[in-house]
Amino acid sequence: MFDLIHDAAKRRQVILGAFVAALVCFGIAYAAGAYAGHAEEWLERPFMMILFGFVGCWVLIVLAKLVMTPLLQRDEDYYRKGDDDQDV
Repeated sequence: MFDLIHDAAKRRQVILGAFVAALVCFGIAYAAGAYAGHAEEWLERPFMMILFGFVGCWVLIVLAKLVMTPLLQRDEDYYRKGDDDQDV
């Protein structure tokens, strides 16, 4: 994965800022009436449930890779740092 931000604290701030910006965008779209339509009309079309599920799963996978990987991934020498055992 791309490591564009090397500082962990800065990376967390950027991720949090992107999350808040996405929430604000969804809130503005909801207030503007973007979600006021009838979703049932779209879901009754042939293959729309399959397409919706397929795209939704891929969005979850991509978001998990982009957001969670930088938060949870450790350095390669994470367990060797601060090691007080000299005989290993």
